[in-house]
Amino acid sequence: MAYAARKNKSFDLEEGRYLGTQYQIVNKLGQGSEGEVYQIVERDTDIHRAAKLYFSDAPRTQMAVWSAQKLNKLRRCSIVLQYHHTQDITVSGDKALCLISELCDGKPLEDWLAQQSGKRLQPFQALHLFYQLVKGLEEVHTLKEYHGDVHSQNILVRPMGIGFEIKLIDFYHWGRANTSKRQQDILDAISVFYECLGGRKHYARQSKEIRYIVAGLKSSLILGRFPTMSALRHHLETFDWSER
Repeated sequence: MAYAARKNKSFDLEEGRYLGTQYQIVNKLGQGSEGEVYQIVERDTDIHRAAKLYFSDAPRTQMAVWSAQKLNKLRRCSIVLQYHHTQDITVSGDKALCLISELCDGKPLEDWLAQQSGKRLQPFQALHLFYQLVKGLEEVHTLKEYHGDVHSQNILVRPMGIGFEIKLIDFYHWGRANTSKRQQDILDAISVFYECLGGRKHYARQSKEIRYIVAGLKSSLILGRFPTMSALRHHLETFDWSER
């Protein structure tokens, strides 16, 4: 099926507009280089879901298909939004491919951090969030897959009690999964942890245990200590705070 490229790279669908015959637009959640994401409601059941509409050129249409296949493969991973189905829609006479998935109540981590005191987390709170991220990515890696673009805008976070519910969005396709790509997920996750702690401004005052994990963001040091996500998760579960 042919999809026409959109010149203005925007759909800007209004609230209340029908998306096919089954769904109705609630609001726009965000926009990236690949397309736009909307909160939608299923008309017959009143169930809310998310819809990603891909800007329609051939590479991005293929990205939508690849994303659906990957989300389906990872459907039992706790950190992955549950994929439902894809469908074609017509916007202003152009056909576009739409991916329907679970709706997450969380906020992008970058936005949520900006609302915190000092725009950062205290160390133990940051460790709780980081641990959830690492455990979730470990599930992905166990299935011989990778995320490929872990950063604070691609992580949805919802505080729950003393912990967090974490969801990853926008898995990226850098080709066939391999050790190098999974190790890049490790480096990216630690960069997110560093950001949660306040970055360079606060790094020197962190405990030696935290500085051991972050390792000055030096890739060779980090991967020498944590060659796999499982090794990083094991360290987080067993390192000793008693010598602080």
